[in-house]
Amino acid sequence: MTTTASQQPSPERSPHTLNLAGERHSYENSPHTWDLSSIFPDRRAWSLEAQGVEREAGRLSALKGSLGSSGEALHQALRACDALIERFGKVRVYASLLFSADTRDDEATKMMQQTDALSATVELQLSFIEPEILSLGWVTITTMCEECADLGVYKHYLSELERRRQYILSPDREALLSELSVLSHLPEAIRNAAHDGDMRFAPVSMEAEQREITHGTIDDCLQSFDPSVREAAYKNYTDSYIASSRTLAATLTSQITTSLVFAKARGYSSTFEQALFVDDLTPEVYHSAIGSCRDHQHLFRRYFKAKAKILGLQRLGEQDLFAKLSPTAPGIEYRRAVDMVLESLSPLGGEYVSVARRGLTQERWADVFPSPGKYSNAFSSGSYLTRPFFLLNYTPAMTEVGTLAHELGHSMHSFYTNRSQPSRYANYAMTVAETASNLNQVLLRAHVLKSGDREMSLAVLDEAFYYAHRYLFMMPVLSRIEHTLHSVYARGGAAGLSDIRRATVTAFESAYDGSVAYDPDRLSMKWGAFCHFYAPYYFFQYAIGISAAMSIGQRILNGEPGIREKYLNFLSAGASKSPRELFKLVDIDISSRDMYRTSFAVVEGYVRDLERFIEEPKET
Repeated sequence: MTTTASQQPSPERSPHTLNLAGERHSYENSPHTWDLSSIFPDRRAWSLEAQGVEREAGRLSALKGSLGSSGEALHQALRACDALIERFGKVRVYASLLFSADTRDDEATKMMQQTDALSATVELQLSFIEPEILSLGWVTITTMCEECADLGVYKHYLSELERRRQYILSPDREALLSELSVLSHLPEAIRNAAHDGDMRFAPVSMEAEQREITHGTIDDCLQSFDPSVREAAYKNYTDSYIASSRTLAATLTSQITTSLVFAKARGYSSTFEQALFVDDLTPEVYHSAIGSCRDHQHLFRRYFKAKAKILGLQRLGEQDLFAKLSPTAPGIEYRRAVDMVLESLSPLGGEYVSVARRGLTQERWADVFPSPGKYSNAFSSGSYLTRPFFLLNYTPAMTEVGTLAHELGHSMHSFYTNRSQPSRYANYAMTVAETASNLNQVLLRAHVLKSGDREMSLAVLDEAFYYAHRYLFMMPVLSRIEHTLHSVYARGGAAGLSDIRRATVTAFESAYDGSVAYDPDRLSMKWGAFCHFYAPYYFFQYAIGISAAMSIGQRILNGEPGIREKYLNFLSAGASKSPRELFKLVDIDISSRDMYRTSFAVVEGYVRDLERFIEEPKET
């Protein structure tokens, strides 16, 4: 996801630090940063709660051997476990947000390490629960649910546990994996330290001054209408990736190896098998998504050619992919962006808009503007016992208004889920999450396009193609690269830097099919910018999410009776059903290619709109 900010300079930040004596820095009072005091008043309180979580985990381990005594005993044990995980969620989120706000903050880095260690401790102390439940047998568990009405809330969880029976190990082996789980986070932690904390980029000359390049400002440079700025920014940015290529490749291959080791330890044949099984997805769902996107790459090649004509280029280069379609694209300051997004969400009802407004204007859900050391990708966070939170790197462009709508969609999903479901069902699947975020953007585009203004329409098409290109073209290509690498390791092979770079060039060369010019050395490092590789098989789920969002969004905009209520029920259901069952709440079959035909029909409509602009004379 990207960025875009107010036309006024973003305020200088103090380092996101807070000493253990509880002194707060002025940063925390900014309306455009997170109010972390809503989680803990200071780091001392955080530390005390982390210690309390560890003690409670030890106490709960004493329940071992008692879960089968009665339905009520099982219910009380599961509820106590949930309460502990809820408390740990607050500890994790507080540390994570502090670190994301400034990855150079050594104290926050240590807190993240403590959180990872605490996570392993909690997992270890509770590792007996699932093997012990399974040892009771499904008939006994069903009888317990009938005898204890309160246990009914856990029936979906217990059914899922039975489905996963073959991959749940003995108590001793579960305990060992829990102790080792801290290692699974190390590749990503090292990657983030190198990528977000250490990488530096040469500045570019932009609008008669030297412009600093960071992960948070690169999009603004690449969206410039000036081709010399785009080319210089692209080269300076990719120079650093090339210089860091061995470190990035080492962390990626370590991640792939670690994921495979943990998957095989549970009895899966591959990371691919585990990633799909956990969310009750099938290989057909994956191949339907990737195949549908590949079959429609020709639409993006039409887009690349149309964009080249509008920009006055013979052919787009990699550095031109995100260039603005017009030199007079409107700059949208953040306050106006908030109003635009809230206005666009009115089809979802008054309550949805009211809660979103409160989160953006009163409760400080968002950390808005770029700053040195800040995490480079937008994301949504929060836990069951906290407010939703999300991170932006906002700069004044329509693409960033889209990012605001997108991340707000994630946060509103969490709001509805947390209000309606017990914490056991609060962690919904990726496919479901990306539907909630992308639907907000579908509504935003429809709302803004009503103006009919050429420049704003071009800006909306910029935003639409930014995300369609990202989720239905680029992410599926990256998913194929990911799948290639994971498959090599699953077969007992290995990959080095040259293999990763070669696979990247091959995949994008095929996708571009001559429509985009590129430098192979720079294109070969495209994978390095994506943290998604550290959540195996996340890439392809974007295609499911955006396609479902386009389908639901069009039905909402067309006024289909009952669809808004179905959608809000979908948001409220959290993880109380499998993803495939959740999509049935909005009448969607994610294994069918029909959904993709709908989404690519929408994309083709955007392409036709852009092609019409080539023929129409610009108003003077």
